[in-house]
Amino acid sequence: MRTLLSITRNPYSSSTINIGDIVTSALSSEVTLFTVHNKQSSDHSSLDELRLVSEQISAPTNLVVRQGNPEVEILSELKAGKYNLLIIGARAHSTAPAELLLGDTTNRIVRRTPISILVARGTISNLNKILVCTSGPKAGFDAISTAIKLSKPSDAKITLLHVSRAVPSMYTGLDQMGETLSDLLQTNTPTAQHLRYCASLLESEQIDAELELRHGTPTQEILRDINCNKYDMLIIGAAKRNSINRLLVDDVSIRLAANAPLPVLVVRSTIQTYA
Repeated sequence: MRTLLSITRNPYSSSTINIGDIVTSALSSEVTLFTVHNKQSSDHSSLDELRLVSEQISAPTNLVVRQGNPEVEILSELKAGKYNLLIIGARAHSTAPAELLLGDTTNRIVRRTPISILVARGTISNLNKILVCTSGPKAGFDAISTAIKLSKPSDAKITLLHVSRAVPSMYTGLDQMGETLSDLLQTNTPTAQHLRYCASLLESEQIDAELELRHGTPTQEILRDINCNKYDMLIIGAAKRNSINRLLVDDVSIRLAANAPLPVLVVRSTIQTYA
């Protein structure tokens, strides 16, 4: 398991370091600390900064410094194919030209990265409560499998959320969300089968978990659930690059990575924890 942890100058890197250390420790991942500097900075000063950062990382670390355009250099490093996960910092809304540019860079990398990506935002002390969102059978089980791996070290509770885009007529007039979920799970639809299997995975791993069902626009309903509950991380699946469902699923994951007020892990394939 190998992670590319891309950082910028302090104080903007503090969130990435904090969340990156928690996640890479949970996954027992080797870490490559990566930074891109401009022509005004030297390789030596950038390496010195990375050495200081490496003291805050529990996992074994490698140091890599590049010069040039951050987006180009990060994606170029990923093309080597030796990483399972990219961790990059989100940017707070800012009028500073440099920060606006970096914010745009983060969003573009989320769109273009060929591997799973964690957008670090805020700070957390541990992974105690994880929200996992599944778009249904077409999304597969990569997101829930990754969530299980991350939850193990801290015994985190997992909430599995599925958002249905429309309320079926058979549910009209039902007041309790629990009743709606119960009725859905008793059907033999592909979505019900998918959710039942996800639940069986969680149960087999002895994970403290619950299922939720909401109706409406996926991005809005997921953000509403986040605002109503205190989660440490959102995990959402993204369609594989050759999938006909990619544009629809990726649009949701990209919007959430840009707007959710917590760390967001966009899973493109199951994150393996072996070296």
